[in-house]
Amino acid sequence: MSIIIVSWNVRDMLRKNLAQLFSLQRSEFPVEVFVVDNGSIDGSVRMVRDDFPWVHVIQNDYNAGFAKACNQAIRMAKGEVILLLNPDNCVEPGTLDRTYSELMTHADIGVFGVKLLSEDGEVVRSVRRNPGVFDQLAILLKLPHLFPSITDRYLAKDFDYTASQDVEQIRGSYFAFRRSLVEQIGMLDERFFIWFEEVDFCRRVRGNGLRIRYCADVTCRDCVGRSFAQVSRWKKQRMFFTSAWTYFWKWGFHNA
Repeated sequence: MSIIIVSWNVRDMLRKNLAQLFSLQRSEFPVEVFVVDNGSIDGSVRMVRDDFPWVHVIQNDYNAGFAKACNQAIRMAKGEVILLLNPDNCVEPGTLDRTYSELMTHADIGVFGVKLLSEDGEVVRSVRRNPGVFDQLAILLKLPHLFPSITDRYLAKDFDYTASQDVEQIRGSYFAFRRSLVEQIGMLDERFFIWFEEVDFCRRVRGNGLRIRYCADVTCRDCVGRSFAQVSRWKKQRMFFTSAWTYFWKWGFHNA
């Protein structure tokens, strides 16, 4: 398995993530870990090199975005299974083994995700339905503050997180697939700096007749958005709009 972590100025969370990864016991397969650093100024690269010298470090001198940074490591990865893992996550025991087993046993699974839990143990709502122009505009214009149910379909508010099942898309913070899938559908689309790259990838996966699988039986702790907490609200809005526009321009502005 090749684990790819894209990091930007979250040194302490990254250290916790890596320490947890290397404390896990695995019996079936070796693991290699890549950290792609997007121009951090908090000493993240030095920490990884000093504390985890066996980790492969790719150091960018600027913020290349999520998709491009992932692709840098995917090109170098040797594992049969690739896991994209956010730096503010902590994988729990049994999760890597289950991920590897499911992907290597079931050839019709394209992307595999697990139950994400917050630091307090609450379920992180990681499953979405296909985005439509209307619900994305509603999010951009903050309409759910006035009409809370307006995005219920897209946010899959009725989804049962206690049951493993096929879904339309999963959150990119724990996002696993076979390396051979890249040869079939291509890499992450680098036109997406952040947001919608996993939505686009899942759509291509399903377009090739493969399943997106959510597994409720194993978990990963997700501290959600530690890097993005450092970005201004205006910049987040602009990034979201740009990625949404790119997605709908690519797939059509009808309800995707």
